[in-house]
Amino acid sequence: MHWFSLGDVFYFDVGFDDIPEESKKRPAIIMIQEGEDLFILVSTTSVPPNDPPKYFDQFKIPIFNWRRSGFSKPSWGLGFKLIHVTRQELMGSVKKEDILGKIHITDFDILLSEIEHIHDN
Repeated sequence: MHWFSLGDVFYFDVGFDDIPEESKKRPAIIMIQEGEDLFILVSTTSVPPNDPPKYFDQFKIPIFNWRRSGFSKPSWGLGFKLIHVTRQELMGSVKKEDILGKIHITDFDILLSEIEHIHDN
């Protein structure tokens, strides 16, 4: 059994905002822990920002050490959308084979700083 902690990277079922009944399994990172049992995740994408950027591209946060963090290709944190889950929900939905690794500390710090900036404005 995996005991989840800050910086863990794993595949997680993330719902679509515009189609609530549909979702996609994508890598997610535990960014914040509130108490013993509540976590805030940020999902990721391998789709780079557009050039010229579209509105939501401004919230894509690069993961520079993506290989060392368990990603198979360059990735970005989706800083505009935070996912609130309980430890029980994670333990019920994340299997051992879904776990990719741990985000590199430099990337964790950058992601957290950018997420705080996005959500404080």
